[in-house]
Amino acid sequence: MKFSFIKDKITPPFPMFQGGYAARTHKSEGVHDDPYAMIAIIQANKTVIFIALDLLYGDRNFANGIKKAIYEKYGIKGEDIIINYSHTHSVVRVIGEEDESKYNGAWNKDKKDTEYFEKIEYYHIIKNKIINMIGKGLQNLIEGEAYICKGSSKFGVSRRYPWNGGVLFKPYFNEDAIDKDLFLIKFIDKDGKIRGLIYNYACHATVLGADNYLISADYPGVVRKYLESRYPGMIPVFLQGCCADINPYIAADGDGFKGCSFEELEIAGKQLAAEIQMLINETEENEKETFSDNKDDTIKRRKWRKVDFNIRTSSSEIKLYTETWNIQKWESLLNDPETPEYRITIIKDIIRNMNEGIEKNFLPYYISVFRFDDKTCIIALECEVVSEIGKNIKKILDNEDVIVLGYSNSSACYIPTRKILNEGGYECESFMFARLEGPFVPEVEDIIVGKAVLMAKSI
Repeated sequence: MKFSFIKDKITPPFPMFQGGYAARTHKSEGVHDDPYAMIAIIQANKTVIFIALDLLYGDRNFANGIKKAIYEKYGIKGEDIIINYSHTHSVVRVIGEEDESKYNGAWNKDKKDTEYFEKIEYYHIIKNKIINMIGKGLQNLIEGEAYICKGSSKFGVSRRYPWNGGVLFKPYFNEDAIDKDLFLIKFIDKDGKIRGLIYNYACHATVLGADNYLISADYPGVVRKYLESRYPGMIPVFLQGCCADINPYIAADGDGFKGCSFEELEIAGKQLAAEIQMLINETEENEKETFSDNKDDTIKRRKWRKVDFNIRTSSSEIKLYTETWNIQKWESLLNDPETPEYRITIIKDIIRNMNEGIEKNFLPYYISVFRFDDKTCIIALECEVVSEIGKNIKKILDNEDVIVLGYSNSSACYIPTRKILNEGGYECESFMFARLEGPFVPEVEDIIVGKAVLMAKSI
């Protein structure tokens, strides 16, 4: 097996509107720490690529444009590439061009929609860096081995507090309401040195709040800094899990969540980095197997398992259907003084689409599966997926190590469970962001879980 890990800064070259918080009123005012693109290339019987980006998320045009460029340059198919966003709310939401031939290579400030051209300029900067990084990685592949380990962390906390049959947006300190899995895959060269690390956890990158106008990778950036200082020459790659309803524990503040200081950001990131380091250290101490007097009674103390690569990949696009609200219901929301200001434009778009006969009663939904061996599988889901969906997939495939990612390839809205649809709350209302005609039908949870499991088993 060969591998390569590469990283490069993707700091916006000009002030931009940071994503994730509607309360922000103006563009970024500087940089606290640089966001990065990180790439892991794994080559065995075939080549697969992980692209991890310190960004809020991207749209389909962004993901498809990146994958198209990679295929044209290196012949690696889209189904062999997973793009994952850390979902930091202190960088930006990115978009791509539907027709890239129209791009003139310049940021045209004279155009009306300046923000659009800023984002297209930024898209091309990121795309070019990714293409160059992959070229460098393919030319510098390292022979070695990979090992996987599953730990546990309480870094996150649920933000759905049960209340009178519904929910409140406040900390819910129930460990069963989060996904505690902390997965690590370490990549070691022939000399036994860790050269790359993939780690996965499910938690919003929202230690910093809406009052922060400095570009930052949030806690994934701090974790990266501390791990790189502890393991020189190693590049850690963070893959975000299904964390749509999970916030950082440190941001829990009484009956709500606060925007933390940069000092608190350091504390939070260092805490998660320490948990990762502890797993690595425990493993190094317990690398050998020990045996009892009875040869048939083997006691294995090894925490890490070697990955025996026989890479298989699969991808599929399904449809997630919605209910259809009539125009009268949408107009009542439009005229309701309680409707948040940021939703007004969205509702107007939906009403205009319906008047023009444009139907949007389903969401095209992309699922990607990488199987490394018979016991190791990574499932990448589009959009902001709530934690229970990821946990349910892992429960069904409980005889192997399954990493379930959210925020992969592209994102349009939240993906709720049946329970959340019944309870209500922000996570079931965000379908509006995708300009859909109504909320998802309860079966979307079963469709995603069922399809992901079948894909994982079929390969």
